[in-house]
Amino acid sequence: MKRALVLVLLVLTASCSTGTPEAGPDTSPTVSLPPENPGPGDHATAFLDGEGKVRGYVVHAPPSYTPDKTYPLVLVFHGSPGTPEQMATMTRMNDVADANDFLVVYPRSFSNTELVAALLDHLGPTWNVDPQRIHVAGFSRGGTLVYQLAVAMPERFGSVAPVSASYNGNISLSQPLSLITFQGGSDSLRVSWSTTNGNWDAGAGCSDESVTTISLLNGPTNVSSKTCADGTEHVVYSIGGMGHVWPVDASELIWEFFADHPLA
Repeated sequence: MKRALVLVLLVLTASCSTGTPEAGPDTSPTVSLPPENPGPGDHATAFLDGEGKVRGYVVHAPPSYTPDKTYPLVLVFHGSPGTPEQMATMTRMNDVADANDFLVVYPRSFSNTELVAALLDHLGPTWNVDPQRIHVAGFSRGGTLVYQLAVAMPERFGSVAPVSASYNGNISLSQPLSLITFQGGSDSLRVSWSTTNGNWDAGAGCSDESVTTISLLNGPTNVSSKTCADGTEHVVYSIGGMGHVWPVDASELIWEFFADHPLA
């Protein structure tokens, strides 16, 4: 009887050892990314950052997009709270891209410069980005990130456009960079405009201001233009009646500025 019991235990032990092992605490789950098939239209996709985390973004490619040529790229950062989809609706940048043959990318909840650098490294070969014509724009908190990117990696951008955004840090540019911004006289951030603009002027070596007055949002707008280091520009649209918004027609003006200021 005892011998039979031992044989049964041996059989059970052998059968258990030949089964598929269960995943232990050190087993890494398989990361599933959405497909990324470059082509015309809208693409909600993602990539893995340096820490292996999934980072989402939305790409809009113009109808003319083909893998046989390179394209300018405009990154557009949303505020907080906010989403890429809301930024596409608010800015209507996709319409401007379709008319002028460039790519627009709306990152989802990006908050630091290292992550943006990783995204650029991914987008370049994947979407045939022209490295001389990469530009960045952002609204509110996304605009503050634009200032941070300008300070951290000016060598990667032709020009930048923070909208309804402030920046109180010191600005020291390792490479000259052109900037266009839109600031509202009725914005809750209006008390910071003088500091923000002064910091940029000091860091970018700007002087020789000229001011013209135009009409935007059915009201007067002062457009200040300063010449900065190596022929770069600092252009400020001061819109008296504007609150904390992305103004109508800003996207067209931003693209015209970007097109005139590629990476030197």
